[in-house]
Amino acid sequence: MVIGCKFAVQKKSSLYLNEIGPLEFLMRVLTVRSALTDMGPGTQPLTIARELKRQGHHVAFASSGGKFLPEVEKAGFKVHRVPELAHDSHDPLSVLKAIKSLAKVIGKERPDVLHGHNAAATITAFSGGILKGRRIPCVTSVRGVEERDTHQWRNRIWRATPGKLLGVCEKTRERLLSFGVPDKKILVTYNGVDATRFDPRHLNSVATRKMFKLEGKMVVGTVGAITGSDGREGVSKGQHNLVKAVGMLKNKHPNLSILLVGDGPTRHRVEAAVKEAGIEDRVIFAGRRFDVPEMLMGMDIYCLASIYGEFFPNSIIEAMCMGLPWIGSDIAGLSELTADGKAGWVTPIDDVGALAKNLDRLVSDDGLRRKMGKNARQEVMEHFTIEKVAGRILNAYREAGVTAN
Repeated sequence: MVIGCKFAVQKKSSLYLNEIGPLEFLMRVLTVRSALTDMGPGTQPLTIARELKRQGHHVAFASSGGKFLPEVEKAGFKVHRVPELAHDSHDPLSVLKAIKSLAKVIGKERPDVLHGHNAAATITAFSGGILKGRRIPCVTSVRGVEERDTHQWRNRIWRATPGKLLGVCEKTRERLLSFGVPDKKILVTYNGVDATRFDPRHLNSVATRKMFKLEGKMVVGTVGAITGSDGREGVSKGQHNLVKAVGMLKNKHPNLSILLVGDGPTRHRVEAAVKEAGIEDRVIFAGRRFDVPEMLMGMDIYCLASIYGEFFPNSIIEAMCMGLPWIGSDIAGLSELTADGKAGWVTPIDDVGALAKNLDRLVSDDGLRRKMGKNARQEVMEHFTIEKVAGRILNAYREAGVTAN
């Protein structure tokens, strides 16, 4: 089953922001996130910050820490550590400490805008500004919401979050509206990719393939944490389903291998699926890596068989930017990434048979893979480069009330 849908350029909520024009003054931005992880929601703030810095804006971070923090500091950004911002620090005393700490950070940084990357961080930082006597314009990038039926009460926080909410796809807007968030509060900016870093013309696949002994193999891969959720079977990014699909094709395509980039607490579930499928000699667990462009260079096809927890995955647009055709589950905003299936295909969630069928088609047709890969990079260059996304974000800052001092 191949499903496609045109990119939603006609939506007033999304690309119309680019038509306003860039801000005509430089600003100071304080980026706030509970933790700087090495997953998509944690890496996108750095990608945005790099582009804003390139344009001359000043960007600083405030966070409890996280595995990605050294990468942020290595990129030259000041990170103010606020331990009480951690996800497990929501008791009243910790919240008050976080507000006081952020008030001090705000006093030092004098930000023109607060850009939160989760609701609790934005609310805490905004409160810190109030404590400092300032009502600072703020925006929050919404990269995920509470999906569990038993925890839907948590989504009330979006109605209470000050400032504008930046959705990463039109599906985000729909979900926020369903929570009672006013339409005027929501802007869709999408995620962006650094097309200079993710450029296949400047990289070589030989080293990656040699590293993992994949020379001469047809490689399907994915990048993402190997995590699951209590009460759910499988792994959220669907690595186990990719393994099952390749297992179904192992006799027809004896040259087909898997490169899994990422690690996590439910890796054992994927390892069990590998053993059950009888393809232990075809699966590479690369572990956690920060050299993602190099890892993608070792792949022929990208697959994100997620079963839950996605809105607009960074990994897909990064793979597209590297010229890879892709297959993904029909979740959230993935259908917004391909125009009638020209760049990638979406398949029903948790449907291993449909996944295997599409994978078989791509593996069997060299010309189709090349054509779709070319279309994928073109789609990113037209809509999802970090320059274009940063332009939408800067205009969102203006709509949030940022003005020249």
